[in-house]
Amino acid sequence: MRFIASVFEEMGKVTWPTFRENVRYTGIVIMTSAFFAIVFGVADWVFEQGITFLSTH
Repeated sequence: MRFIASVFEEMGKVTWPTFRENVRYTGIVIMTSAFFAIVFGVADWVFEQGITFLSTH
């Protein structure tokens, strides 16, 4: 039981982000994910085109 009590005590010390901060951080995560999806998608397409070119010639 002391462990559970200490967990609640520590959770009370946590500084939780505000709603506005959560929205901002979520936007950053979504934009970063979209950026890397585009980068990896373009890289995949380039490699696919290169392999197709090499295999037909």
